[in-house]
Amino acid sequence: MNNSMKIKAVVIFIIYSSICYSQSGNIFLEFNYNTFSHTSLKSFQQEFIKDIPEIPIQVNDNFPSNIGFTLGYKVGKINTSLFFSYNSTGGKISYSDYSGVIRITQPLDAYTFGGEYQINFSKNKEGFSLGLRAFSMLSNLTVENYTQILNNITDEKVKLQSINFGLGGRLIYEYPVSFFIIKASLGFDITFGGTLKFKENNDFYLENNNGEEVKSNWSGLRTGLGVEIPI
Repeated sequence: MNNSMKIKAVVIFIIYSSICYSQSGNIFLEFNYNTFSHTSLKSFQQEFIKDIPEIPIQVNDNFPSNIGFTLGYKVGKINTSLFFSYNSTGGKISYSDYSGVIRITQPLDAYTFGGEYQINFSKNKEGFSLGLRAFSMLSNLTVENYTQILNNITDEKVKLQSINFGLGGRLIYEYPVSFFIIKASLGFDITFGGTLKFKENNDFYLENNNGEEVKSNWSGLRTGLGVEIPI
């Protein structure tokens, strides 16, 4: 993370702390099951297969849906939340026979920080609301190429990072139980940016065979189930 990003994070944290100190609110934890686009990364993975047509490499993982989590704080009087979430997925292609192994893995994860404004459809604590959110994401991708041909072994790793910005909306249902609230949600996020740059030198970025930037794209369906506790 560069200095400008650190300064922005500190400013956001100070504002967030001031809001939390002056307003009563709720903390919440959600477990999510999300889908992801990652069209650029899926195409990039297919290029590995096309580059060695003489070997019948198989796709094992193609940046599938996965489970994540969200932790946040909601200021009740202004119906606004700040949240942090984590998601992960990845790609994998491989082939093995009596002579050796070829395996390329691409684990990808993302840390998200953002805000959400809730529009309540009911004056009661139980009911539906619409959540409108904006956020930024820091993604980390590792491309590992492992090849073993007889006694010759090659194991290479390349680490990359990207920054995405996004907007989203979701339908939220909240149901009070005792001292906490059960909440469920269904929505969709759209992300922008995401150029994958090399960690060792962020002046260079990952390219496909056409010389185009390879990007992370976390756009997709968002579902959540969790609890919210007043503090």
